[in-house]
Amino acid sequence: MATLAPRRAIRALRARGATTATPVPAPLADDPPLPPPEERSGTLTPQQIRFFETFGFVTLPGLFADDIDRIAQGFEEAFARNQPFESHEDLHFNERRQIVHDILGKSPLLAGLGSDPRVLGVVHSLVGEHFVELPADGNLFSCDTSWHPDTYASPLHEHHVKLSLYLDALDDTNGTIRMMPGTNHWRDAYAHTVRGAVDDPAAIREHFGMAPDELPSYPIESVPGDVVVWDYRTVHASFNGGNRRRLLSLNYKQLPAPAT
Repeated sequence: MATLAPRRAIRALRARGATTATPVPAPLADDPPLPPPEERSGTLTPQQIRFFETFGFVTLPGLFADDIDRIAQGFEEAFARNQPFESHEDLHFNERRQIVHDILGKSPLLAGLGSDPRVLGVVHSLVGEHFVELPADGNLFSCDTSWHPDTYASPLHEHHVKLSLYLDALDDTNGTIRMMPGTNHWRDAYAHTVRGAVDDPAAIREHFGMAPDELPSYPIESVPGDVVVWDYRTVHASFNGGNRRRLLSLNYKQLPAPAT
């Protein structure tokens, strides 16, 4: 069943004076142990699939716990060796975001991640057997992010899923992703209304009488090694973030079934 990463692990990191860039901690004594690697195939349970289809996201704690140090090293290598694209958009309150596109091809340590059996198990569970892998992206956020779906260049009627690996321990105090559950049902009046109301970040306060970070949402806590899976159409945001929050996202598009 979909769960949040244990809040205890994040508290423990901070109690030891760790920064958000600290590698994934060992489970604490009162945390349930991770399942053995052979059981972490990425194939989702019916309950996890139902959660994703209902709310537009699901969290998979520890799916890449065994490999997160290598992934983080490859991420840093890709940013060190390639000039990232830098943006200062209204969506990010005109603050700094850096992106390395097609990041899996920019470090040997990331090669093959997009076709890892755990990844393909997740994607197959959610979109079926017909899909295509799209370029992955690496992101460094020194900014907050206002509400939006990820539908730029991906029309609402097309089904895309994103697997996000956050490389820092995050909760609602330091930039964790927040979701508006159910906005993945893009044809519904609720989702349509939300998308229209949050389209202009500068107008949210006037429209609702509150700041963007005060809107109802579900924050997803995570530690490195967890995977947050979400529908492109789910409206999401991030607030209270510091400098250099690291995100590696794997992207997939469902294809029509071949004609018979």
